[in-house]
Amino acid sequence: MANILGEGQVIFYTQSGLVSVAPKTGAVLWRLPFKMARGAAAISPVVAGDTVYYSASYGRGSTACKITKTGDTYAATELWSSKDINNHWSTPVVVDGYVYGLFGQAKFGQAPLECVELATGKVVWSQGGFGPGGCTLVDGNLLVLSDAGDLVLVKATPTAYTELDRSHILAGKCWNGVGISNGRVYARSTTEGVCVDLKP
Repeated sequence: MANILGEGQVIFYTQSGLVSVAPKTGAVLWRLPFKMARGAAAISPVVAGDTVYYSASYGRGSTACKITKTGDTYAATELWSSKDINNHWSTPVVVDGYVYGLFGQAKFGQAPLECVELATGKVVWSQGGFGPGGCTLVDGNLLVLSDAGDLVLVKATPTAYTELDRSHILAGKCWNGVGISNGRVYARSTTEGVCVDLKP
């Protein structure tokens, strides 16, 4: 679900491309066709203003497109595309024109947290050692769960990778993001689930 150019939209990421529909009627608002060579998309599209970012592994890579509207007609135009950067399982977040997320296919224990400029696809900084875990935005910071069960608080800034805090909270493999509610973080792995109270 997103609001683009003042209209609510539901955007689907399919193997034949992106498609946006009106939530009340299902009418197609715009399409951006492409073909996935193989595999499937695991992340959701990320919307920032009139720009939509989408990514997949298995040779697909990452792309950003700009949505425009003339009269009642929408159009999607590709801004950039790169096969060198991709999100495998974890949907990234966008803050002030920069995409933050875990990048790389099947880089267990190694996948980097990266900052990518949304307008150009330029990798601004990269910090390895996270693996295909999850990345969530909380109060202007990134809350990252590594695949080894480390919960890491990182400043959401393009200036440099700035780690604010780190704690090992889970055993087993963590190939997912965390849930957050009322100052508590809920996380799970292949072996256990935890609730961590982060309230002051």
